[in-house]
Amino acid sequence: MTSTTVKFVTAFDALDRAHVMWLKKVMDMAGSLGDPKAEINMVNMINTNPFGITLEKRDALDWPHIHFVLCASYARAVLCGRAHVPTF
Repeated sequence: MTSTTVKFVTAFDALDRAHVMWLKKVMDMAGSLGDPKAEINMVNMINTNPFGITLEKRDALDWPHIHFVLCASYARAVLCGRAHVPTF
C-alpha cells in the first residue's frame, strides 16, 4: 500500500505548469487559513489537483506533511534548473 504522501510526490512534476500553478494555489490557500473571512474548504481545494489523487477528509491531517514534501521537491527542482518557474 502506497502512502498518500508518496502518491502526491510521485505524481508531482515540477516542469508541468499545471502542477506548479496548483501548488501555488494551495500555498495561497495556506496563507489565508487564519483569516476568519476566508471560507476555505481545504480538502476540496487539494482535490482540484491535476494528478487525479483524492485526499479523503479523514486524511486531511496528513496535508501539512504532504505539502511540506511537495514544496521541498519543487524547491530542489528549481535549484537544479528542472522546474517551471512562473513569472508574474
